[in-house]
Amino acid sequence: MVLLNFSFTGENTTGDITFALTQEYKFKNLFLKDVKYNIQNDKLEEKVGGMTGNAGLTEDTTITSALGIHMDFLDSKDCVNYGYSDTGTGTPANITGLIPFGYAGKQNDTQLADSSTISHSFPYHLIQNRPQTWAKDKVLTFKLYYRDVQTDGLIKAWSLMSGTTDAFSDICDINITLELH
Repeated sequence: MVLLNFSFTGENTTGDITFALTQEYKFKNLFLKDVKYNIQNDKLEEKVGGMTGNAGLTEDTTITSALGIHMDFLDSKDCVNYGYSDTGTGTPANITGLIPFGYAGKQNDTQLADSSTISHSFPYHLIQNRPQTWAKDKVLTFKLYYRDVQTDGLIKAWSLMSGTTDAFSDICDINITLELH
């Protein structure tokens, strides 16, 4: 068993980052062991009034964005996130290699010092019984995704966090642990 930990913050990335492996790894099974994160931003939440049309709410509330991480080393044999786009009924928006892992922390009415890191220990079986060799210097790319909740309280399709969304800011961080067998 080998554990690999990947850590990055909003200070050095806008939601996607690459890592180069320092040695070769051979394995047949890959697990997403743990995800620890502190991701909160006003772009990842929306206050919705209880009387907003078609919201199905009876009182005011704040909804927060679902979060996902895309791993470029997964293919359609390993993981496909099935869903619909928000551009039309029945239009698929399937993303290979995207794993939902949690939700954004609330920022409104919360002091940053009062917030805590959210941890999700899985393990989630990413690659199952398929021999793999990751060569030394292989580049692994992780991309953070979110669901826009700032359109009249609607939850939109998965979108890549980027410099234009500013959703992964300098107060955010994430630590991803993979387990190889």
